[in-house]
Amino acid sequence: MLSFSKILFTALVIVVVWQGFKLFNRGKQVSGNEQPKQTGPQKKKKSQSAQSVTHELVKCPACGVYHAEGDAHRCAE
Repeated sequence: MLSFSKILFTALVIVVVWQGFKLFNRGKQVSGNEQPKQTGPQKKKKSQSAQSVTHELVKCPACGVYHAEGDAHRCAE
């Protein structure tokens, strides 16, 4: 049977684990913010490689499947 001391102990364990995770995540955020700032050509190179590439999609008139414009597409028959 559950006694008051068991319930209190379980609640204490949950609080300690929760606070531990919060502290651990805060430590990760602080270390991520302390990275050296990049300037000059290094910063430009990183920002250019981080840009996403988008493709226009075209609908196939035969099967209705969308595919990238200019890509070879064969309809499955």
